[in-house]
Amino acid sequence: MASDGFDKGRFGRILGLIAFVTAIAVITSAQTLEGTVFQISVFAIGAVSLLTAMIGFLIAASASYDLEEDQTSGTDTET
Repeated sequence: MASDGFDKGRFGRILGLIAFVTAIAVITSAQTLEGTVFQISVFAIGAVSLLTAMIGFLIAASASYDLEEDQTSGTDTET
């Protein structure tokens, strides 16, 4: 719930999930790939996880913005 501003819970859950999936992907790549291909895969996995974290931030921020808009207009859409 974003009742007190930025939705820290949602953002934290997204970051935790990103960290877990990234760790599993890097461990799997380390066991199966070698040399340059491994380095490229780690870079690609890192880039995707960074992009996903940015999107997660935007989602958490938009939830806060939506709640603020609802409060200023007098409607409450939360259940």
